[in-house]
Amino acid sequence: MKLNRDHIPLYFQIQQILRKQILSGTIIPDEAMPTESDLCEEYNVSRTTVRQAFAGLLNEGLITRIPGKGTFINQQDDQEKVVHNFNTTGSLIEATSYAKLEKKNHYRGLISPSARLMDIFGLEQGQKIFCLRGTKYQDGSPLCYFIANFPNEYSHYFRGKRLKTEVLISVIEQEVGMQLTKVHRTIRASKADEYAARRLEIKKDDPVLEVEHIYYVGDNLAVEVGVNYFHADRYNYVMELEHSKRL
Repeated sequence: MKLNRDHIPLYFQIQQILRKQILSGTIIPDEAMPTESDLCEEYNVSRTTVRQAFAGLLNEGLITRIPGKGTFINQQDDQEKVVHNFNTTGSLIEATSYAKLEKKNHYRGLISPSARLMDIFGLEQGQKIFCLRGTKYQDGSPLCYFIANFPNEYSHYFRGKRLKTEVLISVIEQEVGMQLTKVHRTIRASKADEYAARRLEIKKDDPVLEVEHIYYVGDNLAVEVGVNYFHADRYNYVMELEHSKRL
C-alpha cells in the first residue's frame, strides 16, 4: 500500500494501517508483528518513522515490545470484548487532527507569551512568539477552534498555502530537519471563552473538550504548544462492551 506523502505524517498512516490489521484479525494475538526492517522496506520510510508508529500502538495498548524477541499483539481478555472505532480518546483526537478537514485561519502574527509559555519555550523577558488561531470544519460545521504557538524563529516557515494544507509540526520537521521525539498531551473538560464560543457557534461558558499538546524535538526542545477546543455536541467517544456468558 502506498502512503500519502503530501499532508498526513507517514508514521500516523503506518500506525493506522497496522491498527486496522490488528483489529480485523489479519494479525492475530501472540503473533509477531512485522519487523522494523520489513516495514521500512515495504513503505520506504526510516526506522524513526516506524518506531513512531509502534509508539502510537503501544500507547493504545494494542501491542507489546519484547527486547530481543520482537513486537507482539496483546491478547484480549476472554471475559470482555470491546467494540468501538477508536481504542483511546487520544487515538480519536489524533485521527481528527490529521483528517483532511476544512481549515480557516483567523489570526497569524507575533504575540507576547504568557509566563507558562516562556518557561516551556525557554524564552527571556521581551521575546515574542508566533501564534496561529483558526477553526477546523467538518461537513461545513465547526468541529474545533485551535491555537498554535511557536518560537518566533520558526515563523517564516508558515506562509501561504502551507498554513491551510499541511500539519504544522510536519513543516518544522521538514524545514528544520528535526524529528519529533515526544508529545505531552493534556485533556480536560473546559468552558468556552468568548473567542472559542464565537468560532464554534456556541454560547460563552458552554462546555468544550480542551486538548493541549506540546511537541518536542531533539533533546527535549519544545517547538509547538497548541490547544484545541472541540465542540461538545460534535465530539463523541462511544464504547460498547459485551460480556460473555459463563456456563
